[in-house]
Amino acid sequence: MRFPVKSHIRVVVGAAGLAAVSLISACLRSTGPQPSLIQLAGTWSYAGVQTSPVRENLSGTLSISSESGTSFQGRVDLVGVNQANQSRVLGGLVSGSELGTDIVDFDASVETTPRRHVGQIVADTISGTWIGSAPDGTRSSGTFRVQRVTR
Repeated sequence: MRFPVKSHIRVVVGAAGLAAVSLISACLRSTGPQPSLIQLAGTWSYAGVQTSPVRENLSGTLSISSESGTSFQGRVDLVGVNQANQSRVLGGLVSGSELGTDIVDFDASVETTPRRHVGQIVADTISGTWIGSAPDGTRSSGTFRVQRVTR
C-alpha cells in the first residue's frame, strides 16, 4: 500500500513542526526589559549619615532611570559634609534589585569601590544601612533614607 506523499509529508512536518515551534519559541524569548515589578523609577531625595571612618552628613538625589523585572539602574549624586564643615561631592552609577516584597539591595559606585545599600521599602520611602570597603582595607558605613520626589 502506498501512502500519498502529500499526506506522509504532512504528518512528518506536523510532528517536526511542533518540535521546531517549541524550539524556536524558546530561542525567541525576549531578552529586552521586562515589566517592572517594583516601580522605583523616578527621582528620590537622599539623606544619610556616614558613621565611619569619619562622621559625615550626606544629602542629594537618587535617580532610578530604568527597571526590568526586579532589577533597576540609575545614578546617585551626593554632597558629604563632615564635622569640620568641609564638603565633598560624590556621584556615580547605581545598580540593584528587589530581594523580597519590601527589601532592596543596590550598589552605589560613588568612590573607588561601591557602597552596598540594603533598605526596606515603606510606601514612598526606603530606609536602611550601607557599607563600603576600599582597596586599602578602609571600611566606611552608615545609614540612609530616600524619599520619592517624582515618578
